[in-house]
Amino acid sequence: MKIIGIDPGSHRIGYSILEKGGKIGNQIDLIAYGTINIEPKTKSPESLLILKKELQKIIQEHKPSVASIEEVFFAKNLKTASKVFESRGVILLTFAESGIELIQPTATQIKKGVTGSGTANKNQVRYSIGLILGLKELKGYDDSWDAIAAAFVGLGMLKIYKK
Repeated sequence: MKIIGIDPGSHRIGYSILEKGGKIGNQIDLIAYGTINIEPKTKSPESLLILKKELQKIIQEHKPSVASIEEVFFAKNLKTASKVFESRGVILLTFAESGIELIQPTATQIKKGVTGSGTANKNQVRYSIGLILGLKELKGYDDSWDAIAAAFVGLGMLKIYKK
């Protein structure tokens, strides 16, 4: 089974693909990760269309059956929040159109799921997910590391929901 993890953003969206199975059955492999980068000066309707097309390419290439998308919480910058919510809406719609099951863990659930603490910082999340999956080095932006953690926690939540 493949799961796609998503860390939504306004112009940089982290994604990852994890596959559960392997030779032993419980092995979790990191298949791909990265970011969808949209030029910050791109106008909103155009940026949302770019996001949808890029996400559709990832879905087409990897064919995940489940998506774990970090729930968004903002208390400070409402202008930034509205842009992230717009992106998140496109992400949710794209997965719904593709028939992909959705899981939506909070940032606190993701942090706690990989580090044991709901208040962990980005470096602790990156370090912990690297240890869990046996990764020597994670490159790129922290958005993609957060997406890996979202996918991993999504797998755990999927077990709970499926019982």
